[in-house]
Amino acid sequence: MPLDSLKNSIGNKCPEATIGESDHSKTGCFLNIEVPAGKIRDVAEVMLDELYYLEAITGLDFTDGLQVLYHFNRYETRERVVVRVRIAKGDNVPTISSVYSGALWHEREVHDFFGIEFEGSPDMRPLLMPEDADFHPLLKEFGKVNAYHGMEEIYGDDKQ
Repeated sequence: MPLDSLKNSIGNKCPEATIGESDHSKTGCFLNIEVPAGKIRDVAEVMLDELYYLEAITGLDFTDGLQVLYHFNRYETRERVVVRVRIAKGDNVPTISSVYSGALWHEREVHDFFGIEFEGSPDMRPLLMPEDADFHPLLKEFGKVNAYHGMEEIYGDDKQ
């Protein structure tokens, strides 16, 4: 099974990863993987080796930090996987554009909207925001927010 192979490969390359199965009917994903920022490139290499393609990269802003979410999937077996990287505000995440060239556009969009820098990126020019924008509109501090929660309030103890 590809999911078992993926779990083993990620476990071997990144023992720090937390790998949990997810209820696809509720989350749209089969696996929920959390890795330290410094290991995202290693995990992306495993995803490519296991024949997963990159669907999207996005960010989330919580009271206790930011998350970068990477959604991967497979063509043949349709096994959507989310990889999460937690960072503190102001921290960087290594680029995966050297592994998935299409990641560059997603990383630029995340930078525009959340202000997250992707270390080693060949191009961090604004993608959708004006060149002179000094704000990031999807950060909670940008405007008035009625629902602003920490990660544990949203995900609970099991982070699923």
